[in-house]
Amino acid sequence: MSRRTVLGAALGGVAVFTAACGAPSIPADPATKADPTGQGGTSGAPTTPEGTATSGAATNAAPADIIARATVPVLCYHQVRPWTGDDSSYTKQALVIPPEKHREHLDAIKNAGYTTITPDQYLAHMTQGAQLPAKPVILSYDDGKDNQPEVAFADLSARGMTGTWFIMTVVIGNDGWTTKDQIKQVADAGHVIGSHTWDHHDVPKYGPKDWATQFEEPRALLQKISGQPVDTFAYPNGAWSEAALPHLAKAGYSTAFQLEEKPLDRTHPLLTLRRALAVSTWTGDEVAGKLQTLAKA
Repeated sequence: MSRRTVLGAALGGVAVFTAACGAPSIPADPATKADPTGQGGTSGAPTTPEGTATSGAATNAAPADIIARATVPVLCYHQVRPWTGDDSSYTKQALVIPPEKHREHLDAIKNAGYTTITPDQYLAHMTQGAQLPAKPVILSYDDGKDNQPEVAFADLSARGMTGTWFIMTVVIGNDGWTTKDQIKQVADAGHVIGSHTWDHHDVPKYGPKDWATQFEEPRALLQKISGQPVDTFAYPNGAWSEAALPHLAKAGYSTAFQLEEKPLDRTHPLLTLRRALAVSTWTGDEVAGKLQTLAKA
């Protein structure tokens, strides 16, 4: 069963957005004028003719430097619930992790000495060289099923760990999905709310009519609900396109994550950061080993 099929079944009749065709090409960043976000813009920070940011917080960073620092392992989980008889073998392996196995993963990660960080901390490290814990990790949760704030959030909180929650906004408040109150609760506890588009359609299929619907409006809604900036984005199915990158930057995202261990885009690395799908059948030792491998990638 494909990822789209699983999601379609879960939506249970929720209307989805039909993507338009065609998209503008992305301009290359001059190598000598890399921007502070590494994605072809200044994020509002004015620059001198030499490309040096004058904003106190932002500093210039060449894409090659960002890529060299982009070594933090990032794991992606989906549902945290017991398996059912209707779950396919793929769903059991990649999309649903039983609560006891999720806790096993978290304990193994913590016992191996890893410290959860936020995408903003990762951004500051990549663009400014900000110091991170000795063994940083980002734990992310995609889509916005209700078992994430109900189960995963408690598991993380009990261990003093922080999650990053990538939510598609079309399902907010629907039966079986996260509510506005739950999003606010997670955000108020210091966890990070990120965008996962409006309805989970693949980004490479977007056209001019889709940028606002899939990038801008979900970000605005999630910011309103959570009361925090929403500056990070996860591509549905991990699929991205060069044509989408300037529109993500224009919408206000400073980081975006794919879902494969492919190389970062050498011009816009911050919008093509690596992330790995967590496998529910991993033992604690296997998940700790995977993090070590990802940190060396």
